[in-house]
Amino acid sequence: MTSSIRNKGMAFGNTEFVVSPTTVHWAAVLRILRYLRGTQFQSILFPSSSALELRAYSDADWAGDPTDRKSTTGFCIFLGDSLISWKSKKQDIVSRSSTEAEYRAMASTTTEIVWLRWLLSDMGIPLSEPTPMYCDNKSAIQIAHNSVFHERTKHIEIDCHFTRHHLQQRTITLPFVSSSLQIADMFTKTLSTKRFRLLIDKLSMLPVNAS
Repeated sequence: MTSSIRNKGMAFGNTEFVVSPTTVHWAAVLRILRYLRGTQFQSILFPSSSALELRAYSDADWAGDPTDRKSTTGFCIFLGDSLISWKSKKQDIVSRSSTEAEYRAMASTTTEIVWLRWLLSDMGIPLSEPTPMYCDNKSAIQIAHNSVFHERTKHIEIDCHFTRHHLQQRTITLPFVSSSLQIADMFTKTLSTKRFRLLIDKLSMLPVNAS
């Protein structure tokens, strides 16, 4: 969603605001409804021919929720050119750095990749190559490659072990992608209309006729 819809909409969706919503939340609801009305014929394109290869984009904002300063995990996963899985969810724990928030998002994305690879294998489509998971945080990528834990990573050690295990098993690879090319960016933060439309195109979302 564009502009401030995401943060306000997510805040309104939180049960803590349902009992006593304010005019800010009401305005957010109206904006969300206008957005839905304007995009009701927007659809995801699934090409008839596409490579059977997974690629994922993992991203996170940091302390984006002004109420509790929790971060938001966002990812999207493609099978060839087809978007088949995506997520935007506030993290359960407050992250103390942007790297920590990104690493928690990487662990969530890795979990989804592992499940999708298992599903494809069960359907008779085993993947021999690791799945690239594009991340725009170099520090998080370095932590995944570093076998030595220190005080900065001790509190996220489980996520570190999980992601690194699948990196070493070649379930995933962790190529760096610049923030300007991070498609999952739209699942974590507010965007300008221009960038929103750019990322919508990259997700293969197209308008279709009502008929």
